[in-house]
Amino acid sequence: MPIDKEHFIKLSGHVGFFPHTTNIGVIATEKKVYIIDSGTCTEDGNEICKAVKDLFPEKKLSVILNTHAHSDHTGGNAEIIRETEDCEIWASFKESRVMDFPESMIVLYYGAAPFKELSGLSFSLQEGSSATRILKEETIEIEDGITIECFSLSGHYFEQLGYLVHDGRDGKSSFFLGDSCFGIRMLKKYWIPFMIDPLRFRDSIKKIESIPADFYIPSHGDCMEGDTIQAVAEMNIIVTLETETLILNVLKKAELTHEEVVEAVADYAGLEMKLGQFVLIGSTIKSYLSSLYDRGLVSFRMDSNRMLWRATEAAYEWQTV
Repeated sequence: MPIDKEHFIKLSGHVGFFPHTTNIGVIATEKKVYIIDSGTCTEDGNEICKAVKDLFPEKKLSVILNTHAHSDHTGGNAEIIRETEDCEIWASFKESRVMDFPESMIVLYYGAAPFKELSGLSFSLQEGSSATRILKEETIEIEDGITIECFSLSGHYFEQLGYLVHDGRDGKSSFFLGDSCFGIRMLKKYWIPFMIDPLRFRDSIKKIESIPADFYIPSHGDCMEGDTIQAVAEMNIIVTLETETLILNVLKKAELTHEEVVEAVADYAGLEMKLGQFVLIGSTIKSYLSSLYDRGLVSFRMDSNRMLWRATEAAYEWQTV
């Protein structure tokens, strides 16, 4: 779906979003426009600038609030800065460091310097951008009685933030979730979303459930109203528990290398992984193994220069809880 005036969805007097591959949040005050994330690429940055100008011709695109550093959330930053000349970028400290050094992103996924095919994948950020304001868990008051509450929602990435926007005009609140919660269609399509810490991901889901809002907007998925967040949040938790259960089940049958675990999980899910999926799912499975190891549910040993993983006795007890 193109990012344009016709597809803009208004949520309250000052707040709305552009539905897209990555949803783009919009806060429009009397003189300024703030956006939440910037899409995947230069073209998205161009479309955002044009759409904002079409919708709000008297206002200036002044701030990008990035939820986290992944390329599908920061890919338009550099182009928007070029077109506006002085647009600010707000992000958390750790995410801002990755944004400063885009080459690090693919190294973090792959675990080594990338070969040429990896460098060209869509999730490899092509241009860096530097944050002008470092955010933490805090409340920011901006113009026209609007406040932005910043919530730490880590687990998917290092220091992801969610932005709860309170609109002073009509009292409505819109919670932009980044990738701390995925829409149902996204989960059905990919089943194993990328994350660096499943436990922290689940903690973030529980935090979201505890924070009231009129609208919840995941970066990948449909906008949800009120209590409908509960069912989607539960599905996100179930997906992580299913992945953990599957890993433990295959490791009860045999000691396996990391790549053999990835193969078993993908075969069970009926996936035919291409290179990009192999890298992202492979990295995510490592995160699960680390989490399971730290909780005493799996162990490893070195054998003939191979790292072999297996389920521990505690894993059998965990299954029955």
